[in-house]
Amino acid sequence: MFRRMKTRNLLLSVLLAGTLGLVACNENPEPAAADPKDRPVLPEQQFFDYVFTETNAGVKQWVLKSDEMQKFAGQRDVVFSVVTMDFFNEGQHYSTLTADSGTGNMDVRDVHVWGNVVVVKENGDRLETEELYYDNESQLIHNEIFNRMTSADDVVTGIGLEATPDLEYIMIKERMRGDVADETAAREGAEPASSSPKIPNEEEAR
Repeated sequence: MFRRMKTRNLLLSVLLAGTLGLVACNENPEPAAADPKDRPVLPEQQFFDYVFTETNAGVKQWVLKSDEMQKFAGQRDVVFSVVTMDFFNEGQHYSTLTADSGTGNMDVRDVHVWGNVVVVKENGDRLETEELYYDNESQLIHNEIFNRMTSADDVVTGIGLEATPDLEYIMIKERMRGDVADETAAREGAEPASSSPKIPNEEEAR
């Protein structure tokens, strides 16, 4: 009987130890494996101080500079961080575009930028907005959001825009408003003088 009780006690001890072990395991579970979908996507290509120059028949058309360029697998467009585009006419610089971020289709050379977008001409005329598209084939910039254009003391705002990067041609699509400040011309009853082109709205352009 002693041997049988001893065996029974041994079995109870083993079962108890196993139960305690299971409880301990449940209290400290192994960390779950990370879901591959939650892992950060890393670029397959990454360049700092990236520079791309577009030419036509050997003549410089525009130069894009970015603090960082990233190319991701399976994505057509590359991603830019802090963008500067300098535009040229027959090799002569005429305007600069700056933006916080952007993307580019480098097959067709189309660029999309956003965040504090500013285009400044050599004479100081400027366009301010939050998003712009540059179509390399038409060589036009455009958007569908609010824009503010400043030339000396003249200010024009509106929704939606199509323009050349030199801001010589600008078409406001809707809700255009202008604020022309020329006190001398107003006192003399003359038309305000301006070196900037007339900005039509979409209906006038038709």
